[in-house]
Amino acid sequence: MPDVTVINSLSEEIHVAFFVGVPANWKNHLKPGERWTTHLASLPLHFEARSVTGNREFSHNESMDMLATIGGACAAGTASVVSAGALFAGDMLAGIPVVSVPLMAAASAGEF
Repeated sequence: MPDVTVINSLSEEIHVAFFVGVPANWKNHLKPGERWTTHLASLPLHFEARSVTGNREFSHNESMDMLATIGGACAAGTASVVSAGALFAGDMLAGIPVVSVPLMAAASAGEF
């Protein structure tokens, strides 16, 4: 579990974040010349920096929104696999709506 330091060598403030699918560690308004050290998990991470002028700070809400999108995609994928499996099982055809309809509803929750 490494400590990582980000140094802003630009002439403007920036927002920086490390992602594990969603923003996991972030620092908004990192000033020019400022250092930010964070303790990261030993996982593959994605790094992103944003200009402050765009007013797109990293936040807990953004992380939760991205997590919900990823969760919905997983539920939709599961529903399609379960539906296809039930279809090929033959005598389970009547059970398809029982399983796939709630999963698809969960996948599209809040999209209407």
